[in-house]
Amino acid sequence: MGSLAQSKDLDPRSFTKLYINGEFVKSSSDRTLTVRNPKNNTVVADGIPIANEADVDLAVKHAEEAFWGSWSKFTAMQRMECLHKLAAIMEEKLIPVLTLDSLTSGNPVSIIPTREKNYIKNCILYYSGWTDKQKGDYFPADDGFVKLVRHEPLGVCAAVNPFNASVATFILKAAPCLATGNVLIVKPSEKTPLGSLAMGPLFEQAGFPPGVVQILTGDGSTGALLAKHMRIRKISFTGSIPTGKAIQQAAATSNLKRVTLELGGKSPAIIFDDADLENALTWTTNAILAR
Repeated sequence: MGSLAQSKDLDPRSFTKLYINGEFVKSSSDRTLTVRNPKNNTVVADGIPIANEADVDLAVKHAEEAFWGSWSKFTAMQRMECLHKLAAIMEEKLIPVLTLDSLTSGNPVSIIPTREKNYIKNCILYYSGWTDKQKGDYFPADDGFVKLVRHEPLGVCAAVNPFNASVATFILKAAPCLATGNVLIVKPSEKTPLGSLAMGPLFEQAGFPPGVVQILTGDGSTGALLAKHMRIRKISFTGSIPTGKAIQQAAATSNLKRVTLELGGKSPAIIFDDADLENALTWTTNAILAR
């Protein structure tokens, strides 16, 4: 695990910048995070920025430019090709990226090659098939008016992701977002930001224009800025119920942006008196560490 995670390209200590408009840039914030190994509490990386209002505004600006600019000219077939290229890149790059994330999430490296890699790659390929299937509708002109319904992208979207499956959740939200022509700003958990940051350049390698996918690190204050931003059209959050309520309220009192929430408990289990405790412990551990 160490040789992969500490290679030149994936040195945890190198991810101390935000990923905005296709490049790693210094934050305007002076607040930073330190991420630690949950096994022994050792420092994995420090100096990870907590994106502030200026950083969020900058990311939104570039997202809008990409949405109305080069990305708007991509056909459904071109979006599909980009997603296919991204899936191919995952064959080579995903294991080092996920191994990097395991340093601060505690997720076992043993589940990466099969469960994590296949889940992420298949998710990308599945949504690539939807790029040219956004059907509209037609209503008869029996009242003198032809009525056409068409699906159009919303624009700038945001994703606030959990610690335990940061990259998988990233892709689960990014794939449908990009397949339908939107652009995305991602805020990974403050506990596991490294893998998400490492993912940023892979989207440009796959052919997505700069600004289509951007990554802002930070804590709850950064998520709050995204939730209340007046030019973000939708936000998706995975995490706790109290935070989900706060995001929904911020979305409603700002520009009434659309909200998707995945909330609730973390892998609950009921173990009866007559259970095989070793078996119960094994599968409860598997459930919490493997989503």
